[in-house]
Amino acid sequence: MKFKYYHTVWAMLLVGWFIAYVDRNLMSPIVTYMIQNKIGFFANVASPHAVGGMLSTLFFAGYMAMQFPAGYIGDRFGRKPILVLSIIWAAIGTFLTGIFGKTMMGLLGTRVMTGLGEGCYYSNDRALISETTPKDKLGVGMGISFAGLGLGLVGASIGGAWALNLGVKLWGPEEGWLFPFYVWAIPTLAVAALMWWLIKPDNQKVRGEGELQFEYSYKKALISISKYAFVFFILIMGVAYAGAVLNVGDVWVSVMILLLALGIMFYIMTSLGKQVGPVFFNKNLQLVYWGALPTLWSLWFYSYWAIKVIQDAAKSGISVSGVTAAMFGLACLIGLPLMGKIADSFYKNGYGRKPALILAMGLHALFIFGLAYYLYIGGQSLLILGLLVFFAGVFLFGTWSVSFALTTDFAPAALVASAFGVWNLIAEIGAILSPVVSGAIRDATGDWVAPIVLNGALMVAGVVCIMLIKEPVLSAVQSKGSESTSEAKSA
Repeated sequence: MKFKYYHTVWAMLLVGWFIAYVDRNLMSPIVTYMIQNKIGFFANVASPHAVGGMLSTLFFAGYMAMQFPAGYIGDRFGRKPILVLSIIWAAIGTFLTGIFGKTMMGLLGTRVMTGLGEGCYYSNDRALISETTPKDKLGVGMGISFAGLGLGLVGASIGGAWALNLGVKLWGPEEGWLFPFYVWAIPTLAVAALMWWLIKPDNQKVRGEGELQFEYSYKKALISISKYAFVFFILIMGVAYAGAVLNVGDVWVSVMILLLALGIMFYIMTSLGKQVGPVFFNKNLQLVYWGALPTLWSLWFYSYWAIKVIQDAAKSGISVSGVTAAMFGLACLIGLPLMGKIADSFYKNGYGRKPALILAMGLHALFIFGLAYYLYIGGQSLLILGLLVFFAGVFLFGTWSVSFALTTDFAPAALVASAFGVWNLIAEIGAILSPVVSGAIRDATGDWVAPIVLNGALMVAGVVCIMLIKEPVLSAVQSKGSESTSEAKSA
């Protein structure tokens, strides 16, 4: 196979996802350590798991808020500038977490800031792949590049635990948990530099299509992102502070933040409706968006709480639990390319990609319920826990290869980044609520069975959404003709 530019794009965006997910998920081993050892503000809280989940909720509040604005700005000023700026922003936010993270509000503020920066990545990353990859290879391309997400979870589970243990040895238990944020900020900056060097500027001919005026500009991209980020930071931290003052509880703060995010979406729909209506009001796209919500709920249940789930079940240490939980992230190496390949095969043979998505989501739901049952009967085997987590990961990661390709199929060419922005804006409702709601249920029931059953029920609801999609499919002859055209364009 001849190496082409879209392979470079896949590889570079994979590395970007890896470092972004390490940075965002460092809190998983750190929160587990702080709860277990009653460190800092975890020393005197009645609901430690709910508080731990709240830290993730605030990150994703910022992350979710930037989804559509970043896609819209990328449609106007270029994918590459947004991607590079997003990784630089993540490096700065991660470093500042180490400086200001010792107080509760300092930690919340720096996690919101990091989330605002990382929230710019997804919509432009997916859109860049769709613009550079042949259509018949789109599922594989989406899957391979997104494998960085799973590898980043492995990096956070194992590398984060390693940096945490080293930090505790060097700085002691009260300060050492801040050490991983300093360590991982450095390679994050290196990735931003590598991305700036290897990714080409946007193809202005492609980017100039549609109603939006296109101008390739780092400066204008940064100014536009900063304006949105400043407003969202004030709003999100205002809600968090008000919740703390009023003592309304962590779950209700999350609900307030969710309502804020939905208000942002409503504002966008009313102020930019004519320009972006095709990505908001398309029935098939809406079903893809809402079908993706439970997959993000599941992702952030497993990636945030898997170490604690395994530690509670097997009575193991953080390092052993982290290695076992890392099986979930490693599953991406199979799930993403496998389901992408299956979806592309279905597409080429005239069946469309929808059946592949139903298959992946259905199998993921089975392994969710399998984990709930194993915990219900008191299972403690690290091997069985690891296998249940691994196969759940295979099919969860596999859902995104197909969902991203479907989004590209249904979205107008000039608004692909905007469509992915809406995809993540809606799907991240799951990421906002999952850690804190699951943690609160764990505090209330004393075990993880009920939160896992809720996860499975939501996944079944997502399958119903996907089943309602009406996907126009090509005949086998048309699909082969489309494949030949795509190959010619990419040559």
